[in-house]
Amino acid sequence: MKKFLLIAMVFALTSFGYAKNLQFSGYASYKRYGGQMRLKADTIRNNSYRRSGTLKMTLWATRYKYRGGTINGYIVAKTRLGTLRGNRYFRKVSRRVSFRAPPRGRYYMTMTLSQYKNGRYKIVDYINFSRRERF
Repeated sequence: MKKFLLIAMVFALTSFGYAKNLQFSGYASYKRYGGQMRLKADTIRNNSYRRSGTLKMTLWATRYKYRGGTINGYIVAKTRLGTLRGNRYFRKVSRRVSFRAPPRGRYYMTMTLSQYKNGRYKIVDYINFSRRERF
């Protein structure tokens, strides 16, 4: 098995002209360490005055670049972050979690921020990394 290192960094320009209640801010990255993955985000903000539902950060491998809505792909790493009080933020998020390789091929990599609400997780923000990865 070939050893490889996944490193990606992107400046999170995920705003589309309006303020999101929950969002990534700053840089985000991922790095593989054998069977583990390090997920990082500079800041995750709650711009609402209300406490969030449980938040989850997930790294996806997808055949096509994600553009919002339902995501189709493989979850390669994920971590729960807990809830976030209104007008607060998580700073320097860094979690080492299990890595699950997708089937062989080339993939776009997307990090999503999801909130648990009404019985399910819903994507509230995302970052597309510019480089495709080969597994």
